[in-house]
Amino acid sequence: MDDLQPASWGVLGRAAPFSDCFGYDRGTPVDRRHIDAFLTACAHLVRPPLLEVGDDDYARRFAGDDAEVDVVDIDPGNTDATLVADLSEPGSLPAARYRCVLLIQTLQYVRDPRAALENVRRSLAPAGTLLVTVPGISRTDPVDDTLMADRWRFTPAGLRDLLAEVFGPESVRCRGYGGLHAATAFLYGLAAEEAGELDRGEAGGAEFPVVVCGTARSGP
Repeated sequence: MDDLQPASWGVLGRAAPFSDCFGYDRGTPVDRRHIDAFLTACAHLVRPPLLEVGDDDYARRFAGDDAEVDVVDIDPGNTDATLVADLSEPGSLPAARYRCVLLIQTLQYVRDPRAALENVRRSLAPAGTLLVTVPGISRTDPVDDTLMADRWRFTPAGLRDLLAEVFGPESVRCRGYGGLHAATAFLYGLAAEEAGELDRGEAGGAEFPVVVCGTARSGP
């Protein structure tokens, strides 16, 4: 241990991040670059009718402006929402309606993630697909209120187990996206544009997952 090279902290000695809003004020958040990569790889599964949480940005991007899309939100003040519902409330979504549900960075806010997934599974048509992303290594959301309290973080194994309990293990695929550099950049609030290639390496996605992504199929 005597020849151990001392670490140089440099900018890592900062007591505060460069951004207090995940890097949105500096460019594209690092986690969103990984989410885009996941959804692009799964674009063939984004089939209408669709359900997305909060807005329809990803649904329109991958299925087109003419696609049939519902937007769900627990907040009645969201004018983009076509459904106002608590995902954790059983039966709050229409049954067997959607060929694809986009559950992007949402489960961390719901009180009962398993109940929300049961509700989503019920809303999927036969052979429908859930595309889900959740935070791994991430700060908590600074906007923290009763409706949108930031409650949970996930590992690839944890999300896989949770999805398997609801959809069955044979229907589930999960992986982590990230790496040590990407996770460090994200925690410090740097944008993907500033991180450069650091946010694209996949080698550390299992050990240092910035975001955890999964797919699950309903029925035959």
